[in-house]
Amino acid sequence: MSNILEAAKVHFSDRMSGDLKCVNVPEWGTKVYFKPSMNFKDQGMVLKLHGDNKPAEAVIMTLILKAMDKNGVKLFTRSNMTELLLTVDPEVVSRIVTEMSDDDQPTVEDAVKN
Repeated sequence: MSNILEAAKVHFSDRMSGDLKCVNVPEWGTKVYFKPSMNFKDQGMVLKLHGDNKPAEAVIMTLILKAMDKNGVKLFTRSNMTELLLTVDPEVVSRIVTEMSDDDQPTVEDAVKN
């Protein structure tokens, strides 16, 4: 059994340590980089917000948790939540988060449906 757990951990570690992907954001004059996966703890924060009927906060939290610069440094912190909710174009944020979604990862909507 421990061999399976070790294989699962290696698989996830490989996904998390691989090359960063990026989304071009011309509106902000930059690219936003991200890793294709999130751990369960981070996914749980997003799913809790969605489950609490706070979809906008769930989208912003996804951006906060995943968005990085080209060096892998986080662009935002949780303390930026309110500012991002009130002062940033929601269409741009939604597009970024949508492009960050990996086809083989369930979306928040998929998880809530199940």
